[in-house]
Amino acid sequence: MQTNNEKVLTDITGLAKKFTGVEDVKAELKRIQSIKCRLKKQKARKDYEDEMTKVVKYEQALKEVREYFEPKKTTVTTMTREEIALLNYEETMKAIKSIQSKKCNTQYLEVDIAQNVEYQKACQIELWLLEHKKTVKPIEDTVVKKSELNDIISNLEQLDKLDKNKVLDELRKLLGA
Repeated sequence: MQTNNEKVLTDITGLAKKFTGVEDVKAELKRIQSIKCRLKKQKARKDYEDEMTKVVKYEQALKEVREYFEPKKTTVTTMTREEIALLNYEETMKAIKSIQSKKCNTQYLEVDIAQNVEYQKACQIELWLLEHKKTVKPIEDTVVKKSELNDIISNLEQLDKLDKNKVLDELRKLLGA
């Protein structure tokens, strides 16, 4: 037969229904951690072990509820080629650094590097990322800055007569043409 504490740990979806969102869960988690911190200083209490057990179990359940509300991000080591194709330039660069770190950490797990499945998978993902890097551009190359637009607007406002060629030249500069 399960006690209430054990039910809390197994009924995460039921506990999740008591909260409206992840922010509520985080607030409750902070409250419970404060209780745990205060309780830690009261080791002389007769019911210390029971109370601490309840608090720790409830805290763990809240952490699982938080994960329930916040799905985990896909890690670079588990990305497919299709997921890599969706990355922008900055995300691609971060992913390349991450996968290179993974390669360094796993290259000596096996005596024969050809038998090291984890290392080989990391090499394959790195290859995909490097291919994808060639197809995406840094944000600076694809974005028009508001400050540049403001400069053009102020320049155009200073002109007495609006010269079409002057406006077109300014806009072409923005495009980098």
